Amino acid sequence: MSNYDINSNPALVKQMIENSKKASEKYFAEHADSLIPPFEQELRNLGFRFEISEQIKQFLPKHKKTILPIAIKYYQQATYDNEKNFFISLFHYRGFAEVVPMLLNDFYSDKISSLTRQFIGEALRAIRSKKYIDDYLRIIAKPQYGLARVPIFLLVGDLKVEQAIPILIHLLEVDEEFAPCALQTLGAYKRFELRPYFEGFANSPDVHLRKIAKAALKKLG
Repeated sequence: MSNYDINSNPALVKQMIENSKKASEKYFAEHADSLIPPFEQELRNLGFRFEISEQIKQFLPKHKKTILPIAIKYYQQATYDNEKNFFISLFHYRGFAEVVPMLLNDFYSDKISSLTRQFIGEALRAIRSKKYIDDYLRIIAKPQYGLARVPIFLLVGDLKVEQAIPILIHLLEVDEEFAPCALQTLGAYKRFELRPYFEGFANSPDVHLRKIAKAALKKLG
């Protein structure tokens, strides 16, 4: 993995900022009702200094108490997918549990796009609240949520949710598309009693399943 620090190249940083400004100017010209400019202005009025919206993240989570309520307000008003997703990106911090009920409510909604649902799933994983395990189990068990289930599978594995084990085992049998996610999540538990399930896929014709199974068996020793 590279240790390159982009901040060590001021010229590159400057160019990236200019490119972002141009893209934003074009977007705002096409979307006069965008909520991002008033959101930015509200933060600037409070004394925050930044050139582009991406830089707002540098104030989080330190200034959570100030910024989070404002971000929530604009997120709830947003209608464009890319704007909803921008505000969701400001919730991607461990411990931001107060936004979880709102995000779950939107996750279940039929009115959001699959991309926004996936962004919500990623935010839920980053927040890592243990209070909403029943919701996580509900999500991983429902094929209708598509790729947005992936970060929730990972979250369940991160939290080592015991109640998830029978659900994951069941999914290995009935959900061919997400069997790799279920198997990988089981691997996160590192439980010897789960070994037979990994052995069952160690010679699978599916390369992905085979690799996951062998990696899990290696961890078990």
